[in-house]
Order: sequence, then structure tokens, then C-alpha cells
Amino acid sequence: MEKEAVSILLVEDNPADVEIIQRSLRKGGLSNPLHLARDGEEAIDLLHRRFAQFGVLILDIHLPKIDGMEVLKEAKRIDPELVVIMLTGQASLQTAVESLRREGAFDYLQKSKDGLSGLVDTVRLAIEKRALRLQARWVFQADGAERIIDMTTVQERFGLSEREIDLVKCLCRGDSNKETAEQLFLSETTIKGYLKHIYRKMGIHSRSSLVSRILVGAAMRNDLPSR
Repeated sequence: MEKEAVSILLVEDNPADVEIIQRSLRKGGLSNPLHLARDGEEAIDLLHRRFAQFGVLILDIHLPKIDGMEVLKEAKRIDPELVVIMLTGQASLQTAVESLRREGAFDYLQKSKDGLSGLVDTVRLAIEKRALRLQARWVFQADGAERIIDMTTVQERFGLSEREIDLVKCLCRGDSNKETAEQLFLSETTIKGYLKHIYRKMGIHSRSSLVSRILVGAAMRNDLPSR
């Protein structure tokens, strides 16, 4: 299955800077979906309403309504795995450095009359970082909401193999045995064998109980932010 491109949320109120960033990303060959918020309030609203859609946040420190540092804190609360790049002027450089140390920003870029040096390389690294983080996390649709499951925790808790975790992801997505077999390049007989092992390890007897066990366990650990 082809991996979905990591989406970027740009939070910037200066039209000239927006144009510079858009043009730079295009020239750098980055075609990832790019969404725009013009102020901190709009950014937080988007992050709440479209949870798990954005993987990289490009965030100006100085924003109308809600400043960038507050947006950063709320963004990391909503999705701790979000990769955040701060945009800063010379006057706010120390604030940007503090955001890296204390609030979990990935990097910062300094604005200048020559534009944003290193923008494309930094965004590319951020996209790669987000993709690596998602290898261990899974977006699950439940009751119209998106929930994040840490599959590394599931694997360790139940003693599952890498292949068994791949199969669990397919089950959470609702794939049939045939669809799962096609995704994992295995026979349906082999899938049934894996299911018996997984059920035994997890102490369950059906697909529905598997999903419930994972969701309940994740909720108990407060790993399932919902909206």
C-alpha cells in the first residue's frame, strides 16, 4: 500500500512570508499537502478538528490572537508526535531556542531579508522524522473520532512479533482475512494460524474483542486523545 504523504500546517500571518515558504517548498520538490492558518486561534482550531491529519507544523512565534509559543504548547498536547518548526526573527531568537529546549519543537528557522535559509532541508528532515514516528503509531477510527494507538506498547504488552503487529493493524482497520493476506503477502491459511497465536497471547477469542482489548488498554494509559 502506498504511504500517504505527510501533511504540513503552516501558521503565518505575513502574506509575503507565506509566499516565500510556498515557493521554496515547490522549488525544493516537496509536494506534501500544505494547509494555512493565519493566526494562532485558527491553528489550534484546525489541530483540534483535524486531529492526526497534520504531521509537520511550521509555526511563526509572533501571531495574532494567540502567540506561537502557546500554539506550540497546545499543539504538542493535542499530538505529542507532531513535528514543529518554529519561525523567528532576530528579536525572538532566544524564545525560539527555549521552545526547542522546553516545549518540544524540532528546530527553528530565522527570518531574514534573504528569506528562510535551510527551509527545504529542515522540512524534509521533519517529514522523515514524522514518518518514522508513525511506524509505531496507528490511527484508529471509532465512533466518528480518530484515535491514536501506540503499537509498540501493544506489542510489548502482549508479546507480539513484528508480523503479528502488522496483522493487528489490518484487523483494527477492518480488513478481512483475504485482504489481510494480500496486504502481507501471505496465504489465508497462514493468516488464520497467526490469528490463533494472537488470540491466545491476548486472551481473547474474536476480532471484536481484540479491538476492544486494545482500545480499553490504550484508554487506561490515557494514550487515546479524542475530539
